[in-house]
Amino acid sequence: MPALPRDLRALVGACRASAGRGAAGPALSVADQALVSACNFATTIVLAHALGLEAFGLFSTAWIAVLLTVSLQLGLVVCPMISIGPGLREEARHAYYAIVLVHEAAFLALAGGAVAIGLALAFGDRALALAAGAACAAHLAQDFSRRYLFARGRPPVVLGIDLLNQGVKLALLVLLARSEILSPARALEVIAASAVLSCLCAIPFRGRLAWRTGEFGTASRRQWHSGRWLVLTGLMQWLSGYGGLLVAGALLGVTLIGVLRAAQSILGVLNLIRDALENIVPPIAGRALAARGLDGLRPVIGVTAAIGFAGGLSFTGLLALTGPSLLAAAFGPDMAAYAWVVAWYSLLFPVSLVSFAQICAFRALERTGAVFAATAAAAALNLALVYPAVRWFGIEGLLGVAIASEVLVCLVLAGLLRRALRLRPSLPLGELQPA
Repeated sequence: MPALPRDLRALVGACRASAGRGAAGPALSVADQALVSACNFATTIVLAHALGLEAFGLFSTAWIAVLLTVSLQLGLVVCPMISIGPGLREEARHAYYAIVLVHEAAFLALAGGAVAIGLALAFGDRALALAAGAACAAHLAQDFSRRYLFARGRPPVVLGIDLLNQGVKLALLVLLARSEILSPARALEVIAASAVLSCLCAIPFRGRLAWRTGEFGTASRRQWHSGRWLVLTGLMQWLSGYGGLLVAGALLGVTLIGVLRAAQSILGVLNLIRDALENIVPPIAGRALAARGLDGLRPVIGVTAAIGFAGGLSFTGLLALTGPSLLAAAFGPDMAAYAWVVAWYSLLFPVSLVSFAQICAFRALERTGAVFAATAAAAALNLALVYPAVRWFGIEGLLGVAIASEVLVCLVLAGLLRRALRLRPSLPLGELQPA
C-alpha cells in the first residue's frame, strides 16, 4: 500500500477537491448510515426478543440467503455503477444510468426467484420461502435505490427514503411483536413492504435518463469488465463471512446462528464506518482518477485507509470494554455469556477497513481481478480450515479462521496495489469504454 503523504492537510484537501460537492454530502452520508445501523440494531433486538433464539435462528438463516444476493448485486451492478458513473461526461452519464436500471430490473427478478426456490427446497416451508423471495427482491431494490441516489449526488433524498423504510419497518415489527403474532415469515413480509414503499418514493428523484439503444452493448460490456471479478469476489466474501456460520449451525445447532447474529449486531457501529465510506469514497475516487489520474487517486486512498484504520481500532477497543453490558442490556442476561464474541469479531474491522481502501483503488482503476484474487485466497483458507476449526475448537475456532482470512486479504491487496499503481489506465475514462 502506498505511503501517506507527509502533509495530512494537503491530503484532506485533495479529497475535498476530488469530491467537488462540499461537506454536506459526506455529512449526510454518515448521518444516513448512522440511522440505518441504529435501526438495523433495533430490528435485531425486536426480532430476537419476539421470536426466541430458535425462530430467530431460522429467520437469520433465511436472511443469510438474502445477503448472498446483496453481495452479488454489489459486484455486478452497484460497485461498477458508483465507480464508473460519476467519472462520465454528462450525456454519457445519463445514458449509462438508464442502462444500469435495466440491468438491475433483470437482477431483481432472478435473485428473488432463486431465493424463494432455494429456501422452499431447503426447509419445505412455502410461506417462509415466498416471504423471503419477496423480501429479497424488495431489499435489493431499496439498497440499489439508495446507492444510485448517492452516485447521482442526492444524499438528502437517500436520508429521507431510508428514514421512511426503517421507520415503517420498525413500527410494524413492534406492533406485531406486541400482538404476539410475529413469525419469521411475517417479519420478512414486513421488510418487503417497507422497502417497496421506500422505492416508490425514490422514483421521482431518479434524475435525468437518456436511453440510447446503440450504447447498450458498450455500457454492458464495460459494466461486466468492471464487475465480473467483483461478482466472484462477492461470492467469496459471502462464503468467508457466512459459510462458517452455516457450518457452525450444522455442527452446533441452528440456535447458535441466532446467537452469533445477535452478537454481530452489536458491531453495527463499526459497519457504520465502512458503509459511510462505501457511499463517499468510490465516487470521489472515480472523479479523482478521471480528472487527475493516479496523482488524484493516491491521496484519496491514503486518507481513506488512515481514517478507516484509526476509526476501526478506536471502536474495537471501546467494544472490547463495553461488550458484556451491551449484550446484556440489548438481548438479556443469557446473551452476556457470549460477550467475548464481540471482542473477537471487532478485531476484523480495522483490517477490513484498510482492505476496503485498497479495494476502492482497484475499483476506480477497473482492475478488479486483483480484488477477486485476494478474496479467493482468503476464501480458500477459510473453507479449508473452518470445518476442523469449529469441530475441534467451537466458536473460538470459527472466529480465529475469520480473523486470519481478513488479514490475508489485506496483505495480498497491499502487494497487488503497489504494483498496479505503477500503471496508468490505457484509455480515457470519460466515455462509455472499458478501461
